[in-house]
Amino acid sequence: MNMLIAGDWGSSNMRLHLCRVEEGRLVPVETVRGKGAKDVADHEAAFRAAAGDWIDRHGPMPVLLSGMIGSTIGWREAAYLPCPAGPEAMAGALLRFEAAGCPVAIVPGLSCRNIFGQPDVMRGEEVQLFGWLAGVADDDADRLICLPGTHAKWVRTRGRTVLDFVTSMQGEMRELLLAHGLLGRSLAKPYDPAAPTDIAAFDVGAGLVVDDPTLAIEHGLFALRSRILMGELTSEAAPSFLSGLMIGAEVRDAVAAHRARGMAVETIVLVGAELLVDLYGRVCDRLGIATEKAAGDGTALAGLSAIAARMEAAAA
Repeated sequence: MNMLIAGDWGSSNMRLHLCRVEEGRLVPVETVRGKGAKDVADHEAAFRAAAGDWIDRHGPMPVLLSGMIGSTIGWREAAYLPCPAGPEAMAGALLRFEAAGCPVAIVPGLSCRNIFGQPDVMRGEEVQLFGWLAGVADDDADRLICLPGTHAKWVRTRGRTVLDFVTSMQGEMRELLLAHGLLGRSLAKPYDPAAPTDIAAFDVGAGLVVDDPTLAIEHGLFALRSRILMGELTSEAAPSFLSGLMIGAEVRDAVAAHRARGMAVETIVLVGAELLVDLYGRVCDRLGIATEKAAGDGTALAGLSAIAARMEAAAA
């Protein structure tokens, strides 16, 4: 196997890489982007349109895809792999079929019973997880890994095995509050999600909930409106203040929940987009918790590499 197509096909975006396989690693040669799984009526046709030139030039080759392409809105639904799980189990649970003359494999995602006793799922983030874990020893060390995002994941691992995880909807809740709630209507101008973060305002918001563990987020949220009314917060800085409140509460509560179950939580690994990782890191600093940071894009390809390296053995 000299060439392979690997990529993340999420609900909103498709990104495929034509890769050389060198000593078990995927080395991207070319990249194409396209519509997400939710915006495509015929996923096989969309794949052919995106990758057809590669197949014409190099012939049929293996395809490895992750993300919502394996969900109910995707190409084919891949059943979740229950935790605990490592990359070998993931490679063995790939959904396999053929399209455009190529053997296609879709990463299944993970499921678990989380620390609160509730069912939980992830799809797409698991490749980032296994990408980061590929660089650690397969030992008995316990780690807490956070993947910030719209639905952030807080993951317990041991060595290279994912034990369980819990999902935070903080990111989506923030967007809903600003786009459709009273807090958004308190702003002088419509909320702009592309506006840069006001770090000073973020730190003030985070400080409120981190410095007072008794301040529940549902009580703290109204401070955005009341501070604007009292002239203590500008409308322009308010979304950043809200981010501080909500990310601060998320990190504070996740740490407390894991510590209550016997985990020391002296270090948190943050994997994802640089801006979000840095914001979560600021809250960790305030809590006196060390962090390790990794970019989501790099770890995603490393995770696909880890799974691809085990595909042939799993299929044998």
